[in-house]
Amino acid sequence: MPAPATRPPGTVSLAAALLIVMGVVGILAAALHLLLTINGLADFASDARRFGGDPTLIDRVEGGIRGAAIAGVVLSGVVGVLLVSLAVGVRSGLTAARVATWVVCALGLCGGAASLAAGLLQRDLGSDDPRVAAVFAASADVYPGWWVAAGIGLAVAQVVGYFLVAVFLAAGTRTRTAPTAPVPTVPPFQAPPMPTVAPHPDPSRSPWAPPPPSR
Repeated sequence: MPAPATRPPGTVSLAAALLIVMGVVGILAAALHLLLTINGLADFASDARRFGGDPTLIDRVEGGIRGAAIAGVVLSGVVGVLLVSLAVGVRSGLTAARVATWVVCALGLCGGAASLAAGLLQRDLGSDDPRVAAVFAASADVYPGWWVAAGIGLAVAQVVGYFLVAVFLAAGTRTRTAPTAPVPTVPPFQAPPMPTVAPHPDPSRSPWAPPPPSR
């Protein structure tokens, strides 16, 4: 009987490794986003007021940018821990981890597509109201010029990453059967030998001889 498999298929190992990489990259990207937000918001309010922006809108936009950055770090941390946990479960062959990974891949594809759409719309953000346009202009200076393009690239990488995880997982899915203990072999039953009686030279004295005829 062949020995049970001790390692997952190569495609499953690739899916697990990709999940870990995506979780780590997501946490690092969110941390960078928070650092850039803290640094960029230092001059946001003063620049927006200098451009003639609406004070109420300035406070709302500033709070929204800061809150989105903090929420992004928290969410990325939770997602990163989840992806690493799923990677461990997938490598171990757990059915629940495999099903949860399918769900996460579906949600990740939708989230990546939404992030991509938001990044593309952000490039054309504007308004006809000069007071609102001034706030938007100041908010555009919060982050470096390359940040919007980097966000679009991360969104594309997220979509591709979750798609590859789903493909690798589908290619390596297999039913794991629990190893069965070998059935002990029982030697065949052998009947004990029949007793034998040595032949006697005188048949009349043999215990197997017929009784003598009566007279």
